[in-house]
Amino acid sequence: MAADTTSLLRGPRRARASEHGRFLTSFLVLLAMICGALAVIAFVFGTVVPVGAVGVRKIAFGPGQGLRHASLAPGLQWAVPYYSTIYMVPQTLRILDFAPPRSLDIPTVDGTTVDIDAAVVYRFFSTQGETDGVQHGGPSDLIQNVGATDAQWSRYLSQVAENELKRALSALSTVEFYEPGAREARVKVAEEVLRERLAPLGVDVKAVLLRRYRYRDEIDQAIFKKNLQELESAYNKVAGEFAEAQRDVNKVEADGNVTIQNLEKRGVGDAEIIRSEGDLYRREKHAQGDLLVAEAKANVDRMRSEVLSKVGGDVYVALQLAQFLASLKGGVVSNVDPYDFDTWVKKLAGSSTQRENSSEVK
Repeated sequence: MAADTTSLLRGPRRARASEHGRFLTSFLVLLAMICGALAVIAFVFGTVVPVGAVGVRKIAFGPGQGLRHASLAPGLQWAVPYYSTIYMVPQTLRILDFAPPRSLDIPTVDGTTVDIDAAVVYRFFSTQGETDGVQHGGPSDLIQNVGATDAQWSRYLSQVAENELKRALSALSTVEFYEPGAREARVKVAEEVLRERLAPLGVDVKAVLLRRYRYRDEIDQAIFKKNLQELESAYNKVAGEFAEAQRDVNKVEADGNVTIQNLEKRGVGDAEIIRSEGDLYRREKHAQGDLLVAEAKANVDRMRSEVLSKVGGDVYVALQLAQFLASLKGGVVSNVDPYDFDTWVKKLAGSSTQRENSSEVK
């Protein structure tokens, strides 16, 4: 009995479990089919935005009609035929090239024409916003104002860049193209104008490069002749300045020689004057010395006379006589005693007195 009851209970449970399993299996199959259908729809109607680009969705009708300002990142993006369209805007650097046969003819201020090869390096902004203090547009502005294809973008940017380059570089003269400073300054002007003009359209101008410029043969010859004339003029000016400087040098040299000669003559004259003054001074001093010597001798004679005229002078005379007699050699002396000094003194004193009296009388 109990076994029969247990078997009866297990039968409904197994039936319910089997039914639950069939339902779960059906649900999973349905879910897989829905996901597969969605995947097929996404694959068929979705759009893949490639790496290096952003997408811009455009709604054809209904709410939100028109271009969406928000950019679509790279990856799979939904799109419904006849309802939404996604445009691709590249984000890589691009080069707008002006090279043969698309070189630019630049008219100069002096009426000649210069052919230039240039390049404009740029990229498209990924979103609207502000960069380095400059407000700029995004991909939606580019598509709305210029177009949605690469051909439209290139054509529009080529025309704008060509106009701005010609406007900036035509302010130069033919000769100024040879001057790097003036030439690069005008290229910088064109770059700034392009950046300000294209930023609202979502175009980021990175640089404007002037790679080469060419003149026609007759222009080259004219420039060569003009430069040659300028060089000759500069040479003649320098030669004239050199000649003038040489004249100044010669004048200074001549003036210096005259000054030197005058100084030499003046030196010789001053030497003669100093020499003559020295001779005069020497003669004056010699004369003064001779006068002093004569006065001294006269004083000695006067003092001697005074001594001889006084008492005791005969002794001095005797001493002088003794020296005189001692110097005598040979001869004959009569009636005189050589040793009678008194007689000699008196005689000599008398004769001396007589000579002095006779000299005083004279």
